[in-house]
Amino acid sequence: MNTGKEDVMVALSFVTEEFILTKVTEKSFERGEEYYDSGMVESVVRRGTRLFAEVLGSEEDPYHIGISFREGDFDASCTCLYDWGGYCKHIVAALLTWIHDRDLVAVRAPIEDLLAKLDAESLRELVLEMVKTDPQLSETIDEFCRQAIPAR
Repeated sequence: MNTGKEDVMVALSFVTEEFILTKVTEKSFERGEEYYDSGMVESVVRRGTRLFAEVLGSEEDPYHIGISFREGDFDASCTCLYDWGGYCKHIVAALLTWIHDRDLVAVRAPIEDLLAKLDAESLRELVLEMVKTDPQLSETIDEFCRQAIPAR
C-alpha cells in the first residue's frame, strides 16, 4: 500500500546539485556549500512538498528559509537581504542538506493538513497569536482580505 511518502520522494527527486546550479550564481552555490559543510544548517523540516529550514549566518538569529516544490521546479524565500541574482547561499545550504543528509530532515504533517483540523475560532486564535510575534503579518492579512472579500 502506498502511504504517499514515496510519491513525495519521487516528486522531489529532481533536486540535484546540477539542478540547484541552474537557479543560483556560482558564487552563491560555493558559499552555500561552505555553509552546508560547516554545519550552518540548524534544522530542516519537510512538510509534504515544502521544506522549512533555519540556517546560521552573519546575524544573531538564524535565517528562515521556505522552499515550495512543484512539478520539477521550486520557489524559495529567505529572510536574508540577498538580491544579486538567483537564490542565496542559505537556500543552497538547506537544499544540500535535503540532498545529502535526508536523515537530518524532520518529516512533519503538511500545514494544510494541520489547518484543516481547526475550526474557525481556533484559526482566528492562531492568526492573532502569529500577529503578536510578527506584526508585519497584519499587512499580509489586510491585503488578503481586500482581495478575498469584495468591497460593498
